[in-house]
Amino acid sequence: MSISSPTISFPVEETIKRIEFIKSNASGIIHEAKKIQKEMSGIRSKTDADEKERIHAADRVLGDIFIKFLQKAFPKDGILSEDKEPIDGTNDFRWVLDPVDGSMNFVRGLPLYAISFGLEHRETPVGGVVIVPPQDAVYSAVLGEGAVKNGETIFTSSVSELNRAIFSPNLPTKRAHMIQEIMADLSGFLTYARSFRRTGSFILDSCWIAEGLMDAIWEKSVKHWDISAVSVILSEAGGKMTDLNGKHYYTGLPELIASNGIIHDEILNLLKTVRSSVSRN
Repeated sequence: MSISSPTISFPVEETIKRIEFIKSNASGIIHEAKKIQKEMSGIRSKTDADEKERIHAADRVLGDIFIKFLQKAFPKDGILSEDKEPIDGTNDFRWVLDPVDGSMNFVRGLPLYAISFGLEHRETPVGGVVIVPPQDAVYSAVLGEGAVKNGETIFTSSVSELNRAIFSPNLPTKRAHMIQEIMADLSGFLTYARSFRRTGSFILDSCWIAEGLMDAIWEKSVKHWDISAVSVILSEAGGKMTDLNGKHYYTGLPELIASNGIIHDEILNLLKTVRSSVSRN
């Protein structure tokens, strides 16, 4: 049973058909991703430029595989994928694909990355599948139908106090120009939260919030393909995703906060308080 009721009209059965198709092929996707990670992680990068090229190569290789897979199954659907030109469809469905989130982990051989298939109808997220190959985990949701992991319904945590909450902190790759703000954020949560965990994959962290393993994350420069699928999974599990002002997440936001929903307002207030102290200094 869904926690959040859909407020839009969309073809539910067609959406379910697409989501179930991805899930039915998850074992093949997992096998392919593990094979490619093994091949890529066996090569050690000697320079930063070399490692960055391998990261982009991982996105390109997996992206090509998944785009062909989607085009064969749903030739009329549009596709938006990281590092690829958008593919226009001839109907109202569009896939939003992140071939590998946590690409640094992927090329280093770390077992912390995710593959995300978001599904939109008229540019509104209505379904999503996130596959985590190292854990053989498949998260999915359709708007109004609830969220599941490997067939079992999932829910966010019931943590209602910051001092019991586990957070995933915001550590953007390019952070030198905002280090004071980041340190203020960390100081606030180090003071009031229980602990931090960080996987290096926003999508994986969000799924862990959806199933109640962690309680919140805040992140800068989140892209469309990072949030399309997990926005539905998290909301259907009872969570919440907004910008710093509490505005509903969607695309183009400079910063995003995702939580179990219960402590969301406290997180927003804490971030505003610590950042106002930075602006005064």
